[in-house]
Amino acid sequence: MFKPAEDRLNYSHLLTPPEGYTVEFAAGTTYSLDLEALVGIPMSMFLSEEMESSFLENPIAVLEGLRRSADKFILFSEAGQTKVPQNSNLVFSLLETSVNEIALKSEKSFHPKIWLIKFKNESNEILYRLIVLTRNLTFDRSWDMAIALDGKMNKEKTSKNRPIADFFAFLLSYVNNNRQKKEINAMISDLAFVHFESKDKHFKNVDFLPLGLQEYNIAKTELFNTYHNLLVISPFLSKEMVEKLNEKALINSDRTLITRKSEISKLDEKLLGDINVYALKDIIVDGEENLSEGGEIIEDYYKQDIHAKMYARTKYNKHEFYIGSANCSHNAFNGNVEFLLKFDYVKRGFKLIDILKDLFGEEDSENPFEKIEAIPEEEETESDIMEMLQKTIKKLCRTNPKGKVRELNAGYDLEIRFDSVPKEAQLIIMPLLSGKERRVTPYTVINDLSLSELGEFYIVKAIKEEAEVKRVIKINTENMPEERDNDIYKRIIKDKHTFFKYVAFLLSDNALMAALEHGEIHKGAGKWEQSSFFMPVLYETMLKAASSSPEKLKDIESIVKMIQDDEIVPEEFYELYNTFLKAVKKVKR
Repeated sequence: MFKPAEDRLNYSHLLTPPEGYTVEFAAGTTYSLDLEALVGIPMSMFLSEEMESSFLENPIAVLEGLRRSADKFILFSEAGQTKVPQNSNLVFSLLETSVNEIALKSEKSFHPKIWLIKFKNESNEILYRLIVLTRNLTFDRSWDMAIALDGKMNKEKTSKNRPIADFFAFLLSYVNNNRQKKEINAMISDLAFVHFESKDKHFKNVDFLPLGLQEYNIAKTELFNTYHNLLVISPFLSKEMVEKLNEKALINSDRTLITRKSEISKLDEKLLGDINVYALKDIIVDGEENLSEGGEIIEDYYKQDIHAKMYARTKYNKHEFYIGSANCSHNAFNGNVEFLLKFDYVKRGFKLIDILKDLFGEEDSENPFEKIEAIPEEEETESDIMEMLQKTIKKLCRTNPKGKVRELNAGYDLEIRFDSVPKEAQLIIMPLLSGKERRVTPYTVINDLSLSELGEFYIVKAIKEEAEVKRVIKINTENMPEERDNDIYKRIIKDKHTFFKYVAFLLSDNALMAALEHGEIHKGAGKWEQSSFFMPVLYETMLKAASSSPEKLKDIESIVKMIQDDEIVPEEFYELYNTFLKAVKKVKR
């Protein structure tokens, strides 16, 4: 359970439907967001693919994942905390309806990291999965934790899930899409009849704690009650909260804190004397080198650190665990929206020291952590000006931004309105898929954009002196042309060869894919009808689909309707396709 070298959880596997089930709807939350990582969500949920950055190299698979997931998942994230991708990609625009940014009026942070997924099988049986994480939706390699609980519905009502229902009821006010609202409301209703279970028999009395909502406060967690033994893993700290926990220790208690080295300077000598404090060794933080059997370095190192948040406490023979998004910081328990899962761990002979043995290893040489013996000098961290620039972008997100597309004779203008503009720094804005920059004013216009440059994702730059911070923000934009998404499909499926690769992907026939991969279809200057090999393979493949999986032909129909271009979809294909479509309709009669 706590052996980092062995017990790894795969984010993609957590999201993938169980055997025989498909995703009906999924709702997730994150603090920071990487759009490239977000592309992996539909890939995992609807194509059962691994979530990794390299899938952007396969635009056909990405397009199909996004097509299948349309209006079937939603992600809530902190406004102003989306990373600017290294490379712009047209598919990012197809994610806009799935992202809802939250800017809390209190200027506290929206910080939870969970997924609630509704699965259904062919017998219309419903299965729910709740995933509580400590990690954001990014490719960060830091050490995190996750818990997944599956639950089936039955007629017996339960009040255990009311906190989850209250949490999603809170999120509903940030949803504009009617289909997504309907799905979330249905999930809220279902939760009264869902009975979550752990696959570990030692997990007992599971409770859900959505901090920051009206009735869910620090007292409700019971985390800051008295205890005999305590283990806290938290990457970020407030001295005030560490002291608050330390004060609740009973006589002869053992207290352990695992955190980042950069946070230890926030403590004092008394706390260091009362609590055993550990941090990852520099050699672990600076990176790990993967070696081949011959000893050659095959991968560059990547920085990593503790990012997990866990509180484990013992009083008498009762062991309580809290895992989720809340750091041991003031804001986490006083204003931020967070989500923690609490459970009792019941196992004969279990002690908190067992967790430390798992984490530290049997030998000192195995231990990735080192004990901190003295308070270090405060390390230089992000300068005040950089922090101010980040806060300025977040402040802009709280000014009720609204966008509107104005169609011209040739091209489009984007109008963006802000209730006010922060004065702390110069702010520059541009559409994510366009290089046209404008200084942010209460009424900002970006002129003469093409259809593919339009979107609701914008890059905002905050500049002060020599310092600069860039983030992606989402602005709800009216009058977005209906044909915008079709234009994106046509720009990616730009020729006959790519179209046939898409058809091959939809039909999932190995022989057809092999023909495409070896360039058989592309021979003859792209004239597919000249390939003597392709015609019988396509015919055979569509015949098989018509008899065993007719829904695949409907998938092709939706793609053809999106493209509607004879240069991409030749007339000969229409004839072949319509022949099989008519055959399927006759069989249904």
